Amino acid sequence: VMNIARTVGGYSLGEADLLRRAMGKKKEAEMARHREIFLAGAKERGYDLKKAEEIYDLMAEFAKYGFNKSHAVAYAVIAYQTAFLKNYYPACFFAALLGTEMNNTDKITMYINDARETGIEILPPDVNESLFLFNVLDDKIRFGMGAIKNIGNGPVEAIIAEREENGPFTGFIDFCERVSMRSCNKRVLESLIKVGGFDDCEKMNRASLLENLELIVAHSSKKQEEKALGQSNLFDMGFSEESTEEMLNVIEMTDFEDKEKLGYEKQLLGIYVSGHPLDKFGDILLELASMEIKDIHTLPQMAKPDFDFRNKDAMKKDPSKRNLTIAGMVSEMKAIITKKGDKMAFVTIEDLSGKIECIFFPKAYLECFEVLESEDPIVLSGYVRLSDDRRSFYVNSARVVTDESDERVTAIRIKVDTDNLNDYTLPKLKQVLLSFRGSVPAHIIFESTGGRVKMDLNDNFLVNPTPQMAARINDILSDNSVSFIVDGKLESPALN
Repeated sequence: VMNIARTVGGYSLGEADLLRRAMGKKKEAEMARHREIFLAGAKERGYDLKKAEEIYDLMAEFAKYGFNKSHAVAYAVIAYQTAFLKNYYPACFFAALLGTEMNNTDKITMYINDARETGIEILPPDVNESLFLFNVLDDKIRFGMGAIKNIGNGPVEAIIAEREENGPFTGFIDFCERVSMRSCNKRVLESLIKVGGFDDCEKMNRASLLENLELIVAHSSKKQEEKALGQSNLFDMGFSEESTEEMLNVIEMTDFEDKEKLGYEKQLLGIYVSGHPLDKFGDILLELASMEIKDIHTLPQMAKPDFDFRNKDAMKKDPSKRNLTIAGMVSEMKAIITKKGDKMAFVTIEDLSGKIECIFFPKAYLECFEVLESEDPIVLSGYVRLSDDRRSFYVNSARVVTDESDERVTAIRIKVDTDNLNDYTLPKLKQVLLSFRGSVPAHIIFESTGGRVKMDLNDNFLVNPTPQMAARINDILSDNSVSFIVDGKLESPALN
C-alpha cells in the first residue's frame, strides 16, 4: 500500500505512513481526504484518473480486512500458547495474568470473576503464604501482598525473608517480634490486619488486633532494640505468645461486622475478596436487570453515527443506542455543576460481575439523587451507546431495588433442601415470611435426593418481596434459596 502511494500518488515515505495509519485505524474521514491527495498526485504523474480511482478503491477495500502477515502469525502463536496454558494450567495462567494488572482494579475484578467462573478459589492475602505477586497453592490463587495499598516491595521482601529463614509466623505478636518494625511500620500492619493477612495464624480477631496495635508494636520494637544490642530480658525468656498477651494486658474486642470487613477489603485491595455486599441478595438483581454489567462492556461495537449528539431528535434515531436496565450498588459518586448552574453526577455502579460509569444529567439527577443515597442496591433504566469507545450508562431513572421488586415481582420461590433440614429451619422460615407480609404469593420447592415437590403457600403467607427478606431466608437455609418471578416469567419452566 505504501509503495503504491509513493509510485502512483507521489507520496513521500512519511506521507505514505500516514495513509497506512488511516487505513489501519479505519478512519473513514481521513481516508476520504487521502483519496483526493492520491488522485491529484496520480494526475500530476500522468496516470489514467479512472485507473487511479480503481487502485485507491481497491486499497481502501483491502484496508477493511487487511492485516500484516508477520503480525498475524505472532498473534496466532501467542493466542495458541495462552489458550493452552488457560486450559491445562488455569490457576497459574490467571495468577500470572493478575500479576500483570496489579494497579488496574477494573482488570483485576474482571480476571478474578473469570477465574471464579472456572471454579478457581481466590484466597485473601496471608502473611505465611502470599508473595508480592499472586501465587498458586493447591490450585487456588493467593492474593499478592503487593496488591495491598500502603504496602510496597520493601515490607513484602522483609516478611518473606523472615518466614523462609525461621519458619511460618505463629501469630501477630510473633510476627511483630520477628519482622523489623522499621520495614513494617504501623501503616503496613494496619493494612495487613484489615485485609485478613493474619486471620489464619492469629486467634485474635481483626478488631482486637487494631485496638492493641500500638501496644504490641511498642513491645516488639523494644524487644528488637534489645536484641540488636545483645541484651535479653530475663522476664521474656520462655514466654509464649499467650503469656505475652497477658503481660501486655491485651484487650479483646468484638470483631467487625461482615459489611465493615468487606469495606476495608474494597478500600485496600480495590475489590471484595472474601465476599461481596450483594451476595446476600442472591439472583434477585439478575432477574431485575437486562444483563450483567460485564456483558455491557462486551456488546459489539458499532460505527459512530454521522450526526450531532446534542440534537435530541437525531439522538432518537441513533442506531447505536441500546436501552437497558441494570442493577447494582453505588461505589463512587462525583457531583458537578454544569455551565448552566445545574447539578449532574458521574456515578460508578457495580454488580457481582463488574462496574460501569453512570451519567446522571441534570434532570435525571434531580429526580434520582435521594435514591443514590440509599445503602440498598438500586435499579437503573437508561441506555448505552454501542458506538462509544468507552462504555458509559446514561440514566433515565433510578429506583431502590425494594421499590422495583414491589411492582415487578409476581411471586417468589423458596428452594428447601430437605436433606439439610433440622427442627428449627422451618419455624424460622415461617417467622420470616410472617414478618414480611405483603401481596405477593410464595411457594416452596422441597428438594431431596429422591426428587422435588412444589407446595403453594396460602394467603396467610403473602409476602412483600424485598431483598432484605430474601437475605434473611438465604441465611436461614445457608444457600441462595430465594428466586423472584419477575413480570410473570418463571425461572425454570420445568417447575410449571
